[in-house]
Amino acid sequence: MPASARPMPTRLKLATGLAATFLIATAGYRWQRQASLATLGGEVAQVMLANGVSDGAARWTDAGNHTSRIARLSGTANVATRARISAAVADKPGIHAVVWQDR
Repeated sequence: MPASARPMPTRLKLATGLAATFLIATAGYRWQRQASLATLGGEVAQVMLANGVSDGAARWTDAGNHTSRIARLSGTANVATRARISAAVADKPGIHAVVWQDR
């Protein structure tokens, strides 16, 4: 039997399948994450603009650059405005919590 006709070893098949699954899952996660964050970011921007905060920003990553469902907001706003924005943003589906950070 020629070398090219030998079946692939089981462990190699498993490793190849796991690697392919990992690559597909990672690509899908990144694509979906970008779409979700763009949608949430647009909704948060509308809330901030409606409350007079034109220099606002929303971040969805922590210090380790891990994506989370915590909206980290910044912008020029007084305490009452921040509270209104926080309440409106927290009501959005997909957002777990809201925190304000200084830039």
